[in-house]
Amino acid sequence: MKFIAIISAVAAIAAAGSASALEIKDIEYLQAVRCHALAGSSLIQADTNAIDALVRDQRYGRSPHVQERAKTERSRAARQARSGDEAVQTSVRNEVAGACQVWLGGEESVKAARANTPSAD
Repeated sequence: MKFIAIISAVAAIAAAGSASALEIKDIEYLQAVRCHALAGSSLIQADTNAIDALVRDQRYGRSPHVQERAKTERSRAARQARSGDEAVQTSVRNEVAGACQVWLGGEESVKAARANTPSAD
């Protein structure tokens, strides 16, 4: 009987730990990587501590194809942030001030945004 209780307790702890872990899709990971690159650019210079941890934690377990795409997206975003074109700079600032805000807040911000958004699944 004790054995079953121990197994149940271990399973409950494992389930609780996995329930708190954030799982994001590959496309969301790529969006976060783009926002990370934009926010860390000299054009924006935002606080990137939360998104640093998010991108680092989410990098593991991604397929090589997604990792390569993330590298490309990071380079593309950095190039856009360095652009001398005022229209491109304005677009970058607007993206960071809008769509990137949820990613810049890190894992807790993404969880909160998901809790307030109806599921499309």
